[in-house]
Amino acid sequence: MDWILPLFTTGQIANNLNLFIGLFIGIGFGFILEKAGFGTSRHIASVFYFSKLVVTQTMISAIVTAATWVVVFSYFGWMDFSHVFIPITYVWPYLFGGMVFGAGMIMSGWCPGTVLVGVSTGKIDAFVFVAGMLVGMFTYFQTYQYFEAFANSGNLGRFTIDKLVGGNMFTSSYLVTVILAIGLGVFMNVMKNIIDKKRVKGV
Repeated sequence: MDWILPLFTTGQIANNLNLFIGLFIGIGFGFILEKAGFGTSRHIASVFYFSKLVVTQTMISAIVTAATWVVVFSYFGWMDFSHVFIPITYVWPYLFGGMVFGAGMIMSGWCPGTVLVGVSTGKIDAFVFVAGMLVGMFTYFQTYQYFEAFANSGNLGRFTIDKLVGGNMFTSSYLVTVILAIGLGVFMNVMKNIIDKKRVKGV
């Protein structure tokens, strides 16, 4: 039998095995995040002040690598992209949520994923962030009925880049993703150089 990714959604492995494999992938992922500096809030917060770019460089490398493997695996028939989960895009709540998320990340130095790495290594600020996140989630679900219309506004369905610029998932979507990732890297390096020069001058 040919193995076609993703194995669970194409029905080639059972749910229990899928969870078991996911557990070990998650542990490995967390280990890599810790080694890359994502397990320390100071390293993450420094990105927003353009003082250290290790986290940004790691993210850009991960994005380009993942996008490349998706294209390669799909091209050779090793992955059925129709079985890959793509969340629905809600424009306005995503924009608002992104600003709130960004503000919280700047203030705390954590995001919901990296904070679990911090918790696993016993960082106190990570525990405080998790407590705040749980309170926020509880508050959101308790008050959801009051802004349900906004939370579901700007529904574009399962929107992908090729629907915006034309082409298909494996040409325009891939190229735009790589271009944006490299552009982000260039922007961050330019800003870091500017900030570094100001620090040297004592501005």
